[in-house]
Amino acid sequence: MNIMFQTGCWHYEKGGTDLFVKTISYWLAKKGHKVVVLAHRLKEEDCSDEDICVGQGTIKVRYTPKQRKGIRFNPSLYLYRLLITSYYLCGLAKTEKIDVIVTGEPELATIITLKFLGVKIVCRGGALMYETMRKEVLKERGEDAYSLFFIGLIKLYNNLTLKLPDALVPVNDSEYEFLKIHKRKKALITTIPHGIDVNLFKLAATHKKRKKTIVGYVGRLTPIKYPEVVLEIFKEASSKATNTEFWWIGHLDPFFKESYFDDLKNKIGITNVRYFGQIANKLLPRYLNKLDIFLQAEQQKNVSRSTTEAAACGVPIVALNIGKEPYGFFTEDKNEATTELQKLITNKPYRIKQGQKARKIITEHYAEDKIYSKYLNLFESLK
Repeated sequence: MNIMFQTGCWHYEKGGTDLFVKTISYWLAKKGHKVVVLAHRLKEEDCSDEDICVGQGTIKVRYTPKQRKGIRFNPSLYLYRLLITSYYLCGLAKTEKIDVIVTGEPELATIITLKFLGVKIVCRGGALMYETMRKEVLKERGEDAYSLFFIGLIKLYNNLTLKLPDALVPVNDSEYEFLKIHKRKKALITTIPHGIDVNLFKLAATHKKRKKTIVGYVGRLTPIKYPEVVLEIFKEASSKATNTEFWWIGHLDPFFKESYFDDLKNKIGITNVRYFGQIANKLLPRYLNKLDIFLQAEQQKNVSRSTTEAAACGVPIVALNIGKEPYGFFTEDKNEATTELQKLITNKPYRIKQGQKARKIITEHYAEDKIYSKYLNLFESLK
């Protein structure tokens, strides 16, 4: 098959979606398929078109023209990006005789012309664009007239464009319920969670003799973070424990000042906290293997890829989140999350048991080969 992916980035692997596209692209190419990837490129990024031979298959990476960072929440800027992307997608689809394209819901408007070429459209994920952008604009601008206008525009765009795909692939039950309501009646829908390389994200065994208990969070580029909620939960849960420390690994919101995290620590009155900033994705398994507990409080329908990767490393999960997975403790109740975290901190045998259980679930149900086989079966069913 000839399969295309549209993604925000390829060379720099900035976020979880970028990693999904890269890992599944290599998997498909090894199976002998031709894969075409169209990625965006900022003006300062040093990357160019390339053809990658993998086994009997090929990955063709192509970029849209270099773009400057624009003003956030500017509809005309988003429209320009969508038009440019649509132009290049259409040209590539014709030239490479694409059978199926996979994209996220923010870029769905770009594939309208591909409907006339007979290309099958698959939307991976969903419910995040409106939810994320709404929270982001309110956090940055407050609830003014322009914010409400922009939020309404994004909601309208989200609801209309979700009618376009031939198939939708939510990553969990929360996304499934949202997409089932907004999809076309004839569109297929199937839940396929994150796929994890269990040979890369391995069960950690080196830190079990360590006296200090490390609770951590890993973020990539998802812009909506709640460090204040995370630190409040950790502070209360660890109040009666000794030798505990919290690690925040990865990006905060792009608009946060460098001193934001330190200011937040002082405001909440907590000192046993460290901020590591953004790290290279190849170093992520090393950091996850140093954690004893993973604490997520993103409170969104999706479950982050980093959360699934932590579970693969045998790190027990506590998540204050709408989206849920069977490998961790997911709740929408802050008190429940605090109680579970406290139990994991103070009860080491229970912590180890929950971590091993998480690893077992990931190995049996979330390993890349099993997950990506489901995608290939879906692609072939659309032909």
